[in-house]
Amino acid sequence: MRLVLVALWILVGGGAAGGVYWAFLNTPESTVWALAASALLLALALALAGVTVNGAILLWTRGPSRQALMHALLRAPVVVPAALIVIAIWWLTTQAEAWVTMRSGPISAWFIARLGWDDVSWLFAGVGYVAVWTRWVLAVMLATWVMAAMMHGAKHRLSFKGMGLASVWFVVLIALPWIYLVPWRPAALPATTLEPAFIAAKLAVAAALIATGLALVIREAGGQGRDRV
Repeated sequence: MRLVLVALWILVGGGAAGGVYWAFLNTPESTVWALAASALLLALALALAGVTVNGAILLWTRGPSRQALMHALLRAPVVVPAALIVIAIWWLTTQAEAWVTMRSGPISAWFIARLGWDDVSWLFAGVGYVAVWTRWVLAVMLATWVMAAMMHGAKHRLSFKGMGLASVWFVVLIALPWIYLVPWRPAALPATTLEPAFIAAKLAVAAALIATGLALVIREAGGQGRDRV
């Protein structure tokens, strides 16, 4: 039951934060007032994201209560250092990928000269997968752990088991639905009123799966992964 509550909380909070961020993206920046509105919308989206993650952590560790909700609201600023961690990891990962891409020729030549391997596409594909994992699993786990630690103390450490489970949840419940379910459209689907209903149902299922995956990742990062509920 707690997993369902956390997933629903993430759906509502993530939807609110995403809606505000969409408004930010569509706000023109042609005047000073427009720039101020953009900054306000961005800050609000960040705050909503912080409340959402805080609430998910507290739902896992303390259960639903008015006190937990107030704590999540008051500790919304802890999202700032977490966001900085995510930005730093994404920047470093992008730089590493760019470094490998720019040197793909010499790297391939080294494998040919030293080992006689004329096809090392697997190596560059592996670098891409590691980059994706670093951005979406490692960065999220570290950021969530920091937020949990700043709210109620660093009472746990990130474990290899927790990181492995978070990786599984990411692949099965977040990456695969996003890659295959969201763009999926049966060839036999008629272009009638059935099409919008199908799209709505498909996106609802994908959103539920992704929210469940995020809830389980937060569970591992927030320490509750050790206490199975």
